[in-house]
Amino acid sequence: MSLTQKWLRNAVGSYEHAEHVYADVDNTLQQFPTLRPKSDVYTWDDGRTQLLLCVHGVLPIQFRNASYHIPVAVWLTRPYPSEPPIPYVVPTQDMLIKAGPHLDLSGRCSIDYLDQWRRKSESCSLSGLLEAMQALFSRDPPVYSKPKQQQQPQHQLHQPPHLPPKPSPPTYAPPRPPSSVSPPVPPPPPPPPHFVPSPPQIPQSVPPPPPPPQFIPSPPPNLLDEDPVPIVAPAPAPPRPPNPELVRLHDQVHAKLTSELNSLHQALTLDAERLRAHQADLLAGEPAIRDEMARLEAVRDVCRTVAVRYRDTVNLTEKNISDLRRKGDPEVDELVCSTTIVHNQLINLVAEDNAIEDTIYHLHRALSTGRIDLERFLRTTRVLAEEQFMKRALIEKIKASLPIGSSSWAA
Repeated sequence: MSLTQKWLRNAVGSYEHAEHVYADVDNTLQQFPTLRPKSDVYTWDDGRTQLLLCVHGVLPIQFRNASYHIPVAVWLTRPYPSEPPIPYVVPTQDMLIKAGPHLDLSGRCSIDYLDQWRRKSESCSLSGLLEAMQALFSRDPPVYSKPKQQQQPQHQLHQPPHLPPKPSPPTYAPPRPPSSVSPPVPPPPPPPPHFVPSPPQIPQSVPPPPPPPQFIPSPPPNLLDEDPVPIVAPAPAPPRPPNPELVRLHDQVHAKLTSELNSLHQALTLDAERLRAHQADLLAGEPAIRDEMARLEAVRDVCRTVAVRYRDTVNLTEKNISDLRRKGDPEVDELVCSTTIVHNQLINLVAEDNAIEDTIYHLHRALSTGRIDLERFLRTTRVLAEEQFMKRALIEKIKASLPIGSSSWAA
C-alpha cells in the first residue's frame, strides 16, 4: 500500500460508506494520474463549512487535434455515493471561465451525468463523472486564456498637446509714468496688417505656456494735451444665471424626496409604537405563561402517574387473557356447579325434571299434530311420569335434609 493509499484510508473514516469512497477514489487516481486527493474545508451556499474529501488536479482533453489540461476539483459529500459529488472547474490566473448551460461563472459544473446520478446512484461512479466531464470539455472547453495587455510605447503615453490659438495683433498702451520722471516714450508702431506672429515651437512633452493677456484696442492718447491714461482690462462677466427649468426639476425632486421621507418617518413611527405595545403585552403576559406552565407540568405529572397505573392494569389483563386462552374453553357442565356433592346432585335432578317436563310437552304437541298415535303417547308419557315422580321425590328428600335458610334450599 502506497503512502497516498494509507492517507486516503484515514481520510475516508468520517464518511458513511468509507469502503465505497476509498474504492472509488483509488480507482479514479489510478485511471487519472494527473489528479491528487486532499482534505479541505468546503463552504456551502448557505454559509455552512464542512471538511470534505476533494480530488483535484488537471483533466487532459483533446480539442481540435491538440492536447489541453483543464484544472478541476471534485468534492465528495458525506452521503456519497447516494448523493453525487460537486465538480468545479478551477481556472488559473491566466484563464477565464467560459460560462454556458453546463457551467456557471463560479466554475461549478451541472452536467447531465449528475442528474443521472441523482436518479440511479448505483450505476454511477467518480471515474464515470470525470470521463463525462472529459468528453464534454473536449467538445466545448470550459476556459480560455486571458488576452495579453498590449503596453503602449513610452512616447505614446502622453497625448501631444494642442497648439495655442493664433493671437490677434497686440495693441499696447503706454503705462502711466510717475510725476517726477521723464516724459513717457511713445508706443512702437503697430505691425503691418498682413503680419501675423507665428506661435513658438513647443516640445511635445512640455505643456504649452498660457497665452498672453489680450487688451482692448483704443486710440492712441494725445500726449500734448493730457496725461496718458492706461488701458485697463474689462471687469469679469457676471456669473451665468441658473437654468430655471433645472431649478424647477431640482425643487420637484426635493419636494418628492421630502414627501417620501415624511411618509417613511410616519410609517416607522407607527411600527415602533406597535412594537412597543407588543412588547408591553409580552412582558405583562409572562407571569400568566409561567402559571400556565406550572399547571401544565402538574397535569403532566398526574397523567404520567395514571398512564403508569393503566399500563400495569393493561399488562395484568393481557396476562390473564393469555392464561385463559392457553387453558382453553371450559366444559358446559363445569359452568354450573356447586361446592358439595349433594348440591350438585340436586342441580342434576332439577335439570332432569325440567327435561322430562319439556319432553312430555313436545309429545303432547306431536299427538295434537298427528305425528304419533294415542297409544304410543300414553305409554311414553306413563314411563316419563313415573321417572319424573321419582326424581321429584328425591328432590324433596334432599331439600328436606338441607338446612333451612341456605340459598340452595330456597331455590
